[in-house]
Amino acid sequence: MSEEAQDKPTPAEGPARNGRRKFCKACIAGMSVVSIGTVGFPVLSFMGQPMRFGANKPLAIPLAKLKPGQAEYVEFQGLQIVVLVTEEGPRVFSASCPHLGCNVVWEASKGMFHCPCHGAVFDSSGQVVSGPVSASLTKIKFEVEGDKIVIG
Repeated sequence: MSEEAQDKPTPAEGPARNGRRKFCKACIAGMSVVSIGTVGFPVLSFMGQPMRFGANKPLAIPLAKLKPGQAEYVEFQGLQIVVLVTEEGPRVFSASCPHLGCNVVWEASKGMFHCPCHGAVFDSSGQVVSGPVSASLTKIKFEVEGDKIVIG
């Protein structure tokens, strides 16, 4: 056989090669559509949600609702916070422990916050008393307006 005859595909190879090419192109197109949908759907659904009304609205808690030594847990802008009234005045902290993110529990009898996940202990001012944590509880800004604690 001459070299020209070897380079030319036989009639049996031609349609098979075209079929494989079409199959590969279809697979690539299908994977592209799935990839775009996987990324695009969450982005579009997030952007399509209406703004929540009152998302930046301040939270007012009546001081009469709280007694000294008592802690009140409330949600503010998707964050669990704790409002504590002490002899020195009210204090507001994030209820999330800075170590693992578990919600701390106020123990009124001891006057301490306790993290149930790893045993960290915080005093009434949010400072670390013991445990594996090195940072104090996150303080939340607030104002006392009349007979209410206003957060935000």
